[in-house]
Amino acid sequence: MKSAERRVVIVTRATRFENILAKENTISQARFKMKSLNAVSQSVSKTQENYTDFELYENEHNIYQAAIRTVRGNISHIAPVQMLNRQHLPNFVFADTDVVVCIGQDGLVANTIKYLSGQPVIGINPDSAAYDGVLLPFTPQNALPITAEVLKDKRQARTVSMGEARLPDGQSLLAVNDFFIGKKSHVSARYIIKYGGIKEPQSSSGIIVSTGLGSTGWMKSVLAGARGVNAAVLGTPYRQMQNERLVEEDMDSMMMKDRPVRNQATRRIGSVSAAEKSAFGRQPMFKQKKEFGASDLSSVIGNWESRELLFAVREPFPSKTSGTSIVFGKVDAGHTLRIESLMGEEGVIFSDGIEADFLEFNSGMEASIGIAKKTGLIIV
Repeated sequence: MKSAERRVVIVTRATRFENILAKENTISQARFKMKSLNAVSQSVSKTQENYTDFELYENEHNIYQAAIRTVRGNISHIAPVQMLNRQHLPNFVFADTDVVVCIGQDGLVANTIKYLSGQPVIGINPDSAAYDGVLLPFTPQNALPITAEVLKDKRQARTVSMGEARLPDGQSLLAVNDFFIGKKSHVSARYIIKYGGIKEPQSSSGIIVSTGLGSTGWMKSVLAGARGVNAAVLGTPYRQMQNERLVEEDMDSMMMKDRPVRNQATRRIGSVSAAEKSAFGRQPMFKQKKEFGASDLSSVIGNWESRELLFAVREPFPSKTSGTSIVFGKVDAGHTLRIESLMGEEGVIFSDGIEADFLEFNSGMEASIGIAKKTGLIIV
């Protein structure tokens, strides 16, 4: 007997097996295509060592479909169920009273939250042997009792902060994990970064802006790489490791609301507000020496509710026209990081690894990136 009028929306994704099948039309053709490409996995686990890549995909697909059948079959006994594929998220209308169930992976949960307005999300891990599932604390077997508690508002939830990128024409994009700002093809991106009352032209592989939730994902990789390179290099192999092209912004820009705070590993301007200007006058640029230690990151790393963002510039290149001074920093609520595009074409901003859902970001456009007012809700 169904105990609630509230609807449960189960969000799923296409498996790798389904994607291959969609391209090749038949199972036999898909298998032949993969064999012809000599696609035999060399790095599978002992339990999977006798599988080809195609068989691995097929096995993965079967496990996922079994999880869907279990979750759907059990929940349908207590509430109306609506099945929804991830590709239809942008056009689906969620009711305020809906309960949303996402059947793995972590990226599916993050991608779904962006399209919600506070509805609770239950993350189901379809295969705990394959996925870590940071956002997937539940199994298909316990989906029923967890959902029953949520329908009765008896389950604890955590708030998830999001980032927001805005363009002058009114377009915007949300991120649960992170933003990428750069070239669509991931080649060198040209832009002017504006942070802490200063601006600098740069050429890099793009900029990553991460939320507290996303700080344990792509941003973690960026920081791990930087730390590893720094530890492996002795001395200064290049005479000019850092080419500073910092320019003070005009006072109108400096007094804008979107001024970030606690600038790290960069220079800043002494006068950054009308009050400070009145008290001290126009101050020259100066170096603010401050160590960026673990304590500075503790309020962001792994903190889903953090009202701060981290940004990192990927592979900045020093040249006569591009600098490498503003490479890392933190932006708090109420302030933004501003990026002015110098890319003639293929400039993009996308979020949470979904490259197909992006904002065009070409020359003449300036993006403001900060904490979004909108938040998500994940059942724990």
